[in-house]
Amino acid sequence: MGDNTVLEAIGKGNTIATMQVGGQLTHTTITQVLHVPKMKNSFILVSKLISKGFKVEFDKDGCKVNNARGVVVAEARKDNNLYLLNVNVCKDTTHITNFLEEGAMLWHERLGQLNMASLKELDAMLDGMNLKEMSLHCICERCVKGKHQKTSFPKDGATKASQPLEIVHTNVCGPMRTTSYCGTRYFLTCIDDFSRKTHVYILKAKGEAFEKLK
Repeated sequence: MGDNTVLEAIGKGNTIATMQVGGQLTHTTITQVLHVPKMKNSFILVSKLISKGFKVEFDKDGCKVNNARGVVVAEARKDNNLYLLNVNVCKDTTHITNFLEEGAMLWHERLGQLNMASLKELDAMLDGMNLKEMSLHCICERCVKGKHQKTSFPKDGATKASQPLEIVHTNVCGPMRTTSYCGTRYFLTCIDDFSRKTHVYILKAKGEAFEKLK
């Protein structure tokens, strides 16, 4: 600001404004509007209008804003070295986003890892997503890891049992954080490789595993 005060913009979006041009009311959509709660008045930068293809003409009484076809879309009167627009903002049609910069990756995460092609279609249907700089080549690390497949165990060369109890797989698991009603925190599993029959034994201590295997 003029006194070196810095005001924070908490949002960015589009709004529909009603302006009086040549005695008639017109409705105009103003894009990329910054929402600054602490600012009492609204401002439109001439440089932004020119960058969008508008032409601004000034004289001693006021100024006119012309679009690319030469049609006057806004008029302002001069008051105390300021050019004031007679504008009414339609609050019900204002779309303000919560962040100034919202990339495709942020919306991808908000919408439950939605794919980029569908995200682009959604952006064309809605106001306020602010994805003009979106790229379809964004890479989501979580999506890549979630779609990875593990290599299966080799079928050839593995030792397999030809009869019951020829090979038994055992494992002791614990200690568990929660003790059972009978005071155990470990369990022992015994799986027969041939029949896949499984026995589970609960243990109070690891040292009890050897007695269960006898």
